[in-house]
Amino acid sequence: MIIDIGNKCTECFKDTSFGSGRFVNRIPSGTDKYEGYLCSECQMIECDKCDKLSLEYIITDNGSIWCDDCNGVLI
Repeated sequence: MIIDIGNKCTECFKDTSFGSGRFVNRIPSGTDKYEGYLCSECQMIECDKCDKLSLEYIITDNGSIWCDDCNGVLI
């Protein structure tokens, strides 16, 4: 049975509701046990070049993950 945890993150269980500081960049998420959202912190992926966590990244031709800073993308 899947449990709806509302506005909580399905990974860290922190509140992602409006005003929590985690509302922006949250995405709907579901696991084998829970249905809710995934906060931006839990969505971050480690850059293979600089080891920093980032939400903004590319996957290179050889399959490496590079953050926008390492890729040279200006926002």
